[in-house]
Amino acid sequence: MGIDPDTGQGNCPTVFVDDERQEIVIQGWKVVDDGTHAEILAAGPLPRHETVVRIPARMASILKEAAESVEHTGS
Repeated sequence: MGIDPDTGQGNCPTVFVDDERQEIVIQGWKVVDDGTHAEILAAGPLPRHETVVRIPARMASILKEAAESVEHTGS
């Protein structure tokens, strides 16, 4: 769907759409700072089969486009 426009073309935050499964797949930077992890865990435990990634706010339009794409194909 789209890659972080402010980085190179490799190893960058990226948003994918899996039309078959009707899912949005996000590649981002691992959240490694203790403060953010503490905030996340305060909302509830993070299951072993899940992870948290960070993507820049400048990718909001790409996320919106991905969400609209999934909504459209799901209709």
